[in-house]
Amino acid sequence: MTITNKLNLPAGLVKAVSTERHNAAMCLSATTLLQGVKQIILTDRYWEQLEDDAADRIWAIWGSAVHSLLENEGEHDFTEQEMSYKVGDITVTGRIDNFNMKSNIISDYKTASVNKIRFNDFSEWYTQGMIYAWLLSKNKFPVNKCRFIALLKDHSKTDAMRDHRYPQNPVYVYEFPVTAGNLFKTGNFIRSKVSEYQKYFLMADDEIPPCSPNERWERPSKYAVMKEGRKNAVKLFDDKKSAEERTAELGKGHFIEQRSGGSVKCQNYCLCCNFCNYYVKMLRGKTISNRLRHEDKT
Repeated sequence: MTITNKLNLPAGLVKAVSTERHNAAMCLSATTLLQGVKQIILTDRYWEQLEDDAADRIWAIWGSAVHSLLENEGEHDFTEQEMSYKVGDITVTGRIDNFNMKSNIISDYKTASVNKIRFNDFSEWYTQGMIYAWLLSKNKFPVNKCRFIALLKDHSKTDAMRDHRYPQNPVYVYEFPVTAGNLFKTGNFIRSKVSEYQKYFLMADDEIPPCSPNERWERPSKYAVMKEGRKNAVKLFDDKKSAEERTAELGKGHFIEQRSGGSVKCQNYCLCCNFCNYYVKMLRGKTISNRLRHEDKT
């Protein structure tokens, strides 16, 4: 992967955000298993051609700094310890930030935005934590609980004072118990993902199915009923018909604004997207749609 430097940032900063290939041959990490198989395979195939800019990776420095500060072990802890377990021909790996062998609690440190907390967006953290718990259990370490300690990089004390629903502290703890039943489900998820990876590993790029809507962080289009002179929507609807009916009820001065959805990860966070036929088709469709809207106005 090439790290570009469009803002001409200092060399030391660029070096700090540079990265190496995440997975060794025949290995899949816990965080990689959170991705769609198409993303996993294309990222590996086109690694040398991928590009990212140093400015877009700036938060990686904070994440690394946080881990460095917190890596000192307690009396009953181990930190930054890699665990692995073989599933067929593939070795599943995970680097545990902290595990307390007395309380049997996993702690993982994150940097996150306030919106992640406000929208209760913890599904990937849950899966990651359960994979860590599964790996530890396979290596004879029982686990009682997973804790994700998130440092909120955009927290505002002013917003916290104004809104009780806003996170009240710049640190948020998301935690959940680890049960035998959930470990069993996680084992099935891992085996299924490894099997899917092996099934498509040698296929041509365009023959690999696209990532699932969840893996693409897909958001549906919304129809906002708006009122002239007001910035916020009166109400959001999932379908146009309901929005039209509500607009008709409210009468003069109200109109509908379509808020297009999309695959957020594809558009903003997937480095191999330009090699993905699903993403290219999605972009082509948006270009045609935008052109048609422009032609309608002329």
